[in-house]
Amino acid sequence: KEFVREWLIANDFMGKEGQTIPEMSDEWVNTISRRYIELYEKVIGAPFEPIELSEKETAERIEAALEKFTNHK
Repeated sequence: KEFVREWLIANDFMGKEGQTIPEMSDEWVNTISRRYIELYEKVIGAPFEPIELSEKETAERIEAALEKFTNHK
């Protein structure tokens, strides 16, 4: 996450109250995605294999993960 933090700082975002997060270009988002995939593969030791989900399925998975996380505290 350090490279994202550095980008935010370079774009004058310090996380202060009232600041708006700067818009990230598609190119930058793709760069971030590739970097996280690379790190995942190094840590796991296997290729990252994305799955195709609908917007609804994505939302359901996020909600389920958040529910699981909040219930374990």
